[in-house]
Amino acid sequence: MQSAPLPVTKDNITGYAFLFDMDGTLAPIAASPEQAAVPEATREALKQLHEATGGALAIVSGRPISEIDHLLAPQVYCAGGLHGAQLRGPDGRQTQLSVDNEAVAAMVRALLPLVQAHAGLQLEDKGLSLALHYRNAPDLQEMVSAAVNDVLLPHTHAFVLQPGKMVLEIKPRQASKAGAIAHLMELPPFAGRLPLFAGDDLTDEAGFDMARQLGGVSIKIGEGDTRAQWRMPTPAALAGWLALLY
Repeated sequence: MQSAPLPVTKDNITGYAFLFDMDGTLAPIAASPEQAAVPEATREALKQLHEATGGALAIVSGRPISEIDHLLAPQVYCAGGLHGAQLRGPDGRQTQLSVDNEAVAAMVRALLPLVQAHAGLQLEDKGLSLALHYRNAPDLQEMVSAAVNDVLLPHTHAFVLQPGKMVLEIKPRQASKAGAIAHLMELPPFAGRLPLFAGDDLTDEAGFDMARQLGGVSIKIGEGDTRAQWRMPTPAALAGWLALLY
């Protein structure tokens, strides 16, 4: 972890491309995914930074791109949704991995009895992936882990487990935030710049590695072990720092 000041300043921001996770990074963690919101100060910082960098800004999240857009409306940015299973570049065109949707549906059906039996659990069917949240039932972590691993077992050739903060996700094996970042960094106006990626969770560690591999900057939001080079304590601290760059 670096103790030196971040190398990004108002004078050199056009040399960087800015990529951000959503929950826990731009939006404070909420009790449930649908309760999350991006503060107005953060939304304004993103808008100004997007303009100042000529559009070299993207959101790379475990959420679908449609939810990213809803949280940041009316602004629309480049994006990597569902951990990179969905991609939208500067031209606005959206692509996504080819996934066995019936396999996802089968795993969702298998987990429904557990969720229905415990009010603190929440199951998200994202179409290309799924997520089982236990933030409101932390004592069920072992039971949730066993159940998710059981339903994943017949599908490990195509899907993989992605642990997160009080959530277990099953995502396409080919999807990763590292891949999304690498893809976006090949496109103008990202190409030729250094990536800055900020995230808060285990799902973001691969993104931190990619940013570093490309010579850029990685920022961990909050506590916990990380391979990121720098750290900020809260989403509000990140937004405050971004406001100094334009």
